[in-house]
Amino acid sequence: MSIVRDNLMTRQNYAPYCGNADCRGLMPRSTFNGEQFACRACGWVSQFPSDFIAEYKAKWGIGEKA
Repeated sequence: MSIVRDNLMTRQNYAPYCGNADCRGLMPRSTFNGEQFACRACGWVSQFPSDFIAEYKAKWGIGEKA
């Protein structure tokens, strides 16, 4: 597992940096949009596999109805 994936699964509220080379100097953190991580500055969207996203959402209770 990559460091980013490990952090996503072990650190609640962790967000990876934007993956767009144009944002690298700014290094903004992305936000989870319910399906992937996205950069508010440039619109970049991560491409994690759906099975990983399902694991991530289950781990942190995202999308569960109360």
